[in-house]
This record gives sequence, C-alpha cells and structure tokens, in this order.
Amino acid sequence: MSNEIALIDQYARMDKMANLWLKGERNPTAIAKQLGLKRAEVLSLIEEFKQIARNDEEVKHRAKEALHEADESLNMVLKRSWETVEQADDAGDLKTKATVLKNIADVEGRRVDMLQKAGLYDDAALGDELAEMEEKQQMLIAILKEVTADCSHCKIEVARRLSKITGRAETVSVVQVIEGEVTNPTS
Repeated sequence: MSNEIALIDQYARMDKMANLWLKGERNPTAIAKQLGLKRAEVLSLIEEFKQIARNDEEVKHRAKEALHEADESLNMVLKRSWETVEQADDAGDLKTKATVLKNIADVEGRRVDMLQKAGLYDDAALGDELAEMEEKQQMLIAILKEVTADCSHCKIEVARRLSKITGRAETVSVVQVIEGEVTNPTS
C-alpha cells in the first residue's frame, strides 16, 4: 500500500513539473523553487517525464497540439504586425515601422527556435527551406513583373510594393509612345 502511495506522489510531482515544463519553464532550479522540491529531484522528474513522453502517444499528441497552437498564435501575431508595418509606412512613421520590423524578426526567431527544440528543424533542413523560399520569392517577383508588363501604373505599383517586402529597389522599365515611335527611356 505504501508503495502505491509513493508511486501516486511521484506521478503527482511529475504532473506538476510537466505542467510547468510544457508552459515553457525550462529552468530546473525555478521549477524546484515553485514546487518546493530539490533541484536534483526535478532533474530526475524531467528525465522520467521525457522518457514517458517519448513512448506515450497521448503525450505526443498533446505536444503536437500545443506546438500547432503556438505556431498559429505566432502566425496571428505576425499578421497583425505586418498590418501595423503597412499602417506605419502609410503614415510615414519610420520609428514605429522599424520597431515592429524588429519585433517581427524576433517572433520569427522564436518560431524557428521553438520548432528546432521540438525537433522539427535541423540546421540543414532550415537552410534548405530558406533557399527554397528564396527561390519561390524570385519566381513570384518574376511572375508579377511579367503579368504587369503591359500596364505602366500596375508595374510601378507592384515594384513599389515589392521593394517594401524585399527591402531593395525593384527596377521598372517604362515604355513611351511618341508620335507612333516606341522609345524606352530607362534602357
């Protein structure tokens, strides 16, 4: 009977520790202080929890859900942040724009860190994904330029907006028709 009570107590401590761990508290000393346990005991509970979690489908499922929810929250934050960047840009508020862009970079960094810790990214895969994203970005820019080639207004507007996204000036070729003669002043 006392063996069962000890086991129940052990699982109760592990549950409390796991809840803190899953909420993002990764410091064993802080967890120990919050739960009134010794640091060594918390380290032992963490290892035991990890071992159980590796083999428990329900825990894996919960972890996937938590990771998905965190990723969706970051998506929402990023969406709102980009909206703020556009508003600041329209208002000419460069200080706010710069601050929000820094925050966006920080959020993206946290996302990558979170996914790496979850084991979903390794450095090679991340590099491959970034290269692929860059290639797709270049293809999209080419498509936009091609589609807007016949509309001077559209071409200029697309170039202006692309320069906001890419951070570099996009070239625009303007063709003028003067008395039946086609000239290209930007060539």
